[in-house]
Amino acid sequence: MLVVIFAAEGAEASALRQHLGLDQLLDGPWTIHQGEVGRYGVVLIETGVGKAAAAAAVAYARLRFNPAQSFWVGVAGGLNPSLKPLDLVVAQDAVQYDVDITAFGRAPGELATGERFIPADPVLTSRLLRAALSMGLPVFLGRIGSADRFLADRAQAEEVRRVFGADAVEMEGAAALWTARRMGVPMALLRAVTDAADGGSAEGFEAFLRSASERLAGVMRRVLSE
Repeated sequence: MLVVIFAAEGAEASALRQHLGLDQLLDGPWTIHQGEVGRYGVVLIETGVGKAAAAAAVAYARLRFNPAQSFWVGVAGGLNPSLKPLDLVVAQDAVQYDVDITAFGRAPGELATGERFIPADPVLTSRLLRAALSMGLPVFLGRIGSADRFLADRAQAEEVRRVFGADAVEMEGAAALWTARRMGVPMALLRAVTDAADGGSAEGFEAFLRSASERLAGVMRRVLSE
């Protein structure tokens, strides 16, 4: 069974590649590695940051690899005050909070297709939760907000929390889930909190990026070892 894992940042992808032993480099428009973990063939794609990159990479993976399962893995800024650095958030669903066609009677974040909160695959989501809990890690089931900007303002962060009920924010997940659903690829979304998405979020992001990436890689190894 083939699994594709997506990661936007180099640090995230590097930790995954090392923990999972994905040593074979493939040709392609992104940095792509593959290998085997337990009973799974695994492809890792380092996509780059942003919703366009995310959607393009998911579509490419569907056409080239036709995976049976997929996971988007990376870091996020926390909005839920209960979240601390290195806590894990498994997405129940995700929303593109920077989409605004409210002038046409749509709700904030609602797409022209009528979708607003894009659900993750429930089976894969359960596997992520089970793996994190078995490792004794703090993990929350919640909502991810995605936008093509790095959110680093407390007032804006509070507004996204209020309007969308998002627990954490990042720059790819909702677009990745939307594309995966459109193309028939089961996908789950796993994030580790690095910062509080406020005025000090850039410093927090840098401070916790590596350790968060290592934690994410450990969870994915546990998932694929089941």
